[in-house]
Amino acid sequence: MALAKDRHYWSQLRSALTAGLWSSPTPAKTPKGVALSWSELFRKFNKHVKGFTEVAHIASQTQSLALLLEADSLEVSSEGDRSDGHLALGDECTLLEEHIPEAREGLEALMKLEASKLNVRFGYILATN
Repeated sequence: MALAKDRHYWSQLRSALTAGLWSSPTPAKTPKGVALSWSELFRKFNKHVKGFTEVAHIASQTQSLALLLEADSLEVSSEGDRSDGHLALGDECTLLEEHIPEAREGLEALMKLEASKLNVRFGYILATN
């Protein structure tokens, strides 16, 4: 059963990341179909997928940055309309001034992982597990 949960949470994390609905309160499910929040998905991933805590850390930082960018995209668009909640940033993406310190912290956390086995091919690791 442990191996089944390992594969399940790899799949759920990969699906949640590629779905792109970063502000979803329940981007994943347990093997029994119970909805999971992002934080609970990261916790269960770390519990059942041994040796890949950096993957969950990178995914968490990615989700946090996407939320910051999404919040900025919810501001009035160049056409004067409100965004529908999806991350649609157009040709150029900039953070609002008040979000820069938080984004910088996330970047610094990711840069600390530079020497890890994940620094070059994070997407490859997700795709192969």
